[in-house]
Amino acid sequence: MKTIHLISLVARVALMVTLALGLLFWVAQTFVWIGLLTFLAQIGFPGIHEGFGTLGVLGLFILGSVAIFTKGNRRLGAGSMIYALVVPAFGLTQSMILVGNLHWLIQAAHLLVGIGAMMLVLRIEQRYQHFKLKEREETRNQLLGRPYK
Repeated sequence: MKTIHLISLVARVALMVTLALGLLFWVAQTFVWIGLLTFLAQIGFPGIHEGFGTLGVLGLFILGSVAIFTKGNRRLGAGSMIYALVVPAFGLTQSMILVGNLHWLIQAAHLLVGIGAMMLVLRIEQRYQHFKLKEREETRNQLLGRPYK
């Protein structure tokens, strides 16, 4: 259970950093802050953003694969693994979708997809812990017998 918590924590932190970097870039573009855009270009912003995003999505994929093998979490695990494949595909192709004045819709959708990934990581961890605690109680009750009421 500690390993699942650690993977979830690393994935959520990576996705939060990705979110913060994306919002910073979005704000810099919106207000045409040339200095900030130049700084982001110098530090290799796209690579950093993609790196943290990849780390978060990899965590989501791992948690999804664990959830598939956990009783009661199979559909959530399968859905999260599919979602983990959709997130980078959408992120890498978003610059080619709806180019022009309405591109902000795609950027907003990309933001929401990233937030969805964070929530999915948290949900998988919570459900995993819930089912494992339930299993432990059932095992304890079988070993000790039913307590008197």
